[in-house]
Amino acid sequence: KYIKNNLFAGYGEVKAAVFKHRGEDFYAYRYLADSIKGITEYYDADGNMLRSQFLKSPIKFQYRISSRYNLKRRIAHYGYRVKAHRGTDFAASNGTPIMSTANGTVVESRRKRGNGIYVAVKHNSTFTTKYFHMSRRIAKVGDYVKQGDIIGYVGSTGSSSGNHVCYRFWKNGREVDPFKEKLPAAKPLNKTLKPHYLEFVKPLKYQLDHNQLSVPESPVVESVAKK
Repeated sequence: KYIKNNLFAGYGEVKAAVFKHRGEDFYAYRYLADSIKGITEYYDADGNMLRSQFLKSPIKFQYRISSRYNLKRRIAHYGYRVKAHRGTDFAASNGTPIMSTANGTVVESRRKRGNGIYVAVKHNSTFTTKYFHMSRRIAKVGDYVKQGDIIGYVGSTGSSSGNHVCYRFWKNGREVDPFKEKLPAAKPLNKTLKPHYLEFVKPLKYQLDHNQLSVPESPVVESVAKK
């Protein structure tokens, strides 16, 4: 980005990139595939989405897994009785942002006994995730959230002995361990959009292949090359 075409004012969003690895080029293009929801994604040269459908963690930085999914866990909070733990606890400082691990619609946002303050996100007919023990929530029922959007903040509400988020993962109505599930890849482009996409990326690919950056006043999308 430039002010008056000559004063550099920082980088905008990456519109296209190429990564060269062992003689092979891997391309990424930013493309608006859902104009109704205004969602842009990064796709490869064939129109396959480059992100995973689910993030591995609802917290971005500075966390540790303090307790894993364990159906035979003994919990000090309940007098060391065997009590199934059907979630994964990510310990972090109070107020740490909690992200939705995938795109979806918020179906619950409330406070309930042992769960404390929590948010539930329905991703599709198969998967739902829940995030317990928040200090506060910002996502409301009916909100559409994208992967990585902040939905609340780490706390210790409900049945909790320390600051963390208990991440629960539902598959077909049953709680499962997401670290042991073979999760699906994110969906590729709709077939009806692919012809337009392939035309859209042609000038971007030319810029990347010839290591050409757009001049500030040019309407052509900027490109970034990584080697």
